[in-house]
Amino acid sequence: MIEEQSNFAAPSFVLWQSAAAAPIAAKIAIAGDFLPAGAIAVPEFNGWRTAATALANHFHDVSLSFLNLECPLQTERLPPRKLCGLGQIVSAQPAVLDYLDEIHAHVVGISNNHAHDYGHAGVARTRQAIATRGMIPLGVGRTIRGAPEVFVAQIPGGIRVGFWAAARASHDLATLKSSGCEPATIARATQAFASMQSQRAHLCIALLHAGILRTNRADPDDVSLLDAIAHCGFNIVAACHSHRTAGAKQIARRGRNAASFCFYGLGSIASGYIASPLEREGLIVVAALDLSGNLVRVEVRPVFLSESGFGGCPSPRVSRQILERFHSLSVELADGSAKHLFYRDVSHGLLRLYARDARAAFRESGVQGLVKKIRRVRVRHISRAAHSLLA
Repeated sequence: MIEEQSNFAAPSFVLWQSAAAAPIAAKIAIAGDFLPAGAIAVPEFNGWRTAATALANHFHDVSLSFLNLECPLQTERLPPRKLCGLGQIVSAQPAVLDYLDEIHAHVVGISNNHAHDYGHAGVARTRQAIATRGMIPLGVGRTIRGAPEVFVAQIPGGIRVGFWAAARASHDLATLKSSGCEPATIARATQAFASMQSQRAHLCIALLHAGILRTNRADPDDVSLLDAIAHCGFNIVAACHSHRTAGAKQIARRGRNAASFCFYGLGSIASGYIASPLEREGLIVVAALDLSGNLVRVEVRPVFLSESGFGGCPSPRVSRQILERFHSLSVELADGSAKHLFYRDVSHGLLRLYARDARAAFRESGVQGLVKKIRRVRVRHISRAAHSLLA
């Protein structure tokens, strides 16, 4: 998939380019997790806007950015929910949106596993804070009785770009009766794409909260899901949740503007929770469009999170390291070895991790917490445990 390894040290790596030599009219950026909580060091002068300058060069030519805000906003005096095992309750002030404004992130996905850390009231406040800044919140706060929430932006040149945010890695998915995170399913993706088409979108983008912690390799089930969503008609389908980068591949489709790409892990652009040096690496996908709104180029721009927790444009040496890892992970997807290597990764300490998580749930909420934790174990979790034993 990636051919010219000599360009790995460049600020922007061209992953794919159309054979048509059409001039570029606009660019759209898709980034991973923005987690402005925990041990993140905000500059004293001009705070979040100053923090964004380290990454600004990656967005200077971008009309609009789309990412995942993994943190409820303005949650003062709201009771946090009890943890069901390990993890953190996170929150931040609306001032963090200054950072997003600096990198043109005017469409904000909030469909993730932290969206309901402060319940439905926290979701409402987060949406309000984002909307007050003139940004578009997507992906949480509705039931699935109606059509999926999408946004179609018109950028310079009359080009229309559709955005959809959904989650798989969340215990708060919307149902027919209760509001929650937009479920990342093929049925909902089909409806979301149809809604974008009815609004004459030229390019369609899906950002999914999916992935597994502790590995750079994508869950085979997530790979199948992202591929299927691309076949629904989306041009770019990207995942974030693992806080690590993963590989990518091109999906063959038919029809107008049929170029499609799946990115199985974008990592983070800022995070106050970094458990591994590999969680300091991130990717920004930049989709370039011609005057007719056709996808003509796909770039990948590497990100490296400093000790402050904020991402920046890395040195040539670090850029090469990040992109070579991305290349290797993409090759594994292409040659079929990714599935075995994923289960090898998650087999290390998986059962011990589940046991530790169960003990944490018991300490937090007693027997009720343990029962709740057991109820959250899904078929794919059992599948991973079975593969762990086989490994």
